[in-house]
Parts: sequence; structure tokens; C-alpha cells
Amino acid sequence: NIKIDGKTTEWDNKFQAYNHATEVYYTLANNDKNLYLTVQATDPQIVRRIINGGITLTINKSGQKKGKDGVSITYPIFDKKNRFTPNFRTSDEPVYRKSDELSNSITRPDSVINVTNKSFGDKAKLIGVTGIKNLDSLISVYNTDGVKAVALFDNKMIYTYELAVTLNNLGISVNDPAKFAYQLRINEVTSQGITFTTTDGSSNTAPAAASMLRGISVGPNAVAGQDATDFWGEYTLAKQ
Repeated sequence: NIKIDGKTTEWDNKFQAYNHATEVYYTLANNDKNLYLTVQATDPQIVRRIINGGITLTINKSGQKKGKDGVSITYPIFDKKNRFTPNFRTSDEPVYRKSDELSNSITRPDSVINVTNKSFGDKAKLIGVTGIKNLDSLISVYNTDGVKAVALFDNKMIYTYELAVTLNNLGISVNDPAKFAYQLRINEVTSQGITFTTTDGSSNTAPAAASMLRGISVGPNAVAGQDATDFWGEYTLAKQ
């Protein structure tokens, strides 16, 4: 009874593992038809990284990290001019304090979470795909091609992402349950719309040394850069 809805009801909010490199909880599972991935992030900074770069699941059925038969699926993907920015503040006061981000200890009203999830869903309309025959590199979240991805925030602003992809799309089967390699990656992001001005008057998109930094200008739709973080694992399909 697995339902791809951004909720962990089927898993009783329990996960197979926690990965320290990406700082997320996750579960990988399968039935006769689909491979399922559920990821949960509780730290606001990690959630921001996921929103900025998206999560990519790569499956290499050869079992090798550098296999040429990889299938990759990325979600969420936003239009550059219509990005989603999560608000972890617990107060509407004009003064912003780090203590406002106690996302795991303060429950938000349902009305606030409903608005947050609607805004996210209205903007996260695309799934990135590579390595699946006859599928474009970008497909709609409403596709009928056997790739389903949904994410939601709960009332403590914990972010849960769920993915289902047909085994047929991955080129694997429970009738031949060979071990395959998988990678989970929070993607790299190039800084956009942020300019650093130095004491000598020069401007650059790359951060300057603290002793040389004079100011920072942030344009509309600016995105902070980030490095990718990832990990690899192995999985063997369970036969039902």
C-alpha cells in the first residue's frame, strides 16, 4: 500500500539508514513493479540545499559506480525565475533570529503548512531524467511514464521526498535480482545573482577573502552556490 504523497505513513516514519555525508534519513525498497526511495531531511540548512539543487538518484544495474548503463532521476527542479524558498521562521516579527529556526520543536498551524506545500507544489512541476529510453530529459510530475515524485513539509517543517520508478524503466527485474549500485546526491549549484565587492573596488561572483571584502549585493532570484554531497550503496531487489 505504498502511496507517493510526501508522507511516511507506510513506513511508520522509520527509515533504513541515516547518511552523514548528506545528512538525510532514507529508505530504498521495492515490490514486483517499482523501486521506491523515501528521503527525509530535518535540518533547515540541508532542506535548503535539497531545494536549491534537487536530489538525484542514480541506478547502475552493472553494480559499478562508473557504469555506463546508469539511470538518473532528479527532483525537485524549478524554473530559474520561479524558484521556491522555504521559510523556517517561527515568528512574523521583523527581527530575524537564528532561534526562529527551531523547526523540529515548534509546530506550525495547518494553515501555514498548507500554504507552504501549495507554493512548493505549484513550482516543483518538473522531474529530471537521464538514461531512460524514449523519455525526455525533463518530464512533468503528472507524467504517465512510470516516474512519480512528490515532496511535502510537515507541521514542523520536516521535508519528506518520495520517488517511485518502474523496474522496467531501470532495466531490472525481480525475476533476475542481481545486485546493483545506487548513488544519492544533493546536487551542486552555481551561485547566481550574488556579487562580491572588494576593497579595491573590483566585483566578482566568487567570494573574496574576509580582509578584502567590502560588500555583497544580492539580485532578484539570487541563488547561493553549493558543492554536491553524495554517497553510494548497493541494493538487491527483494522478490515478492
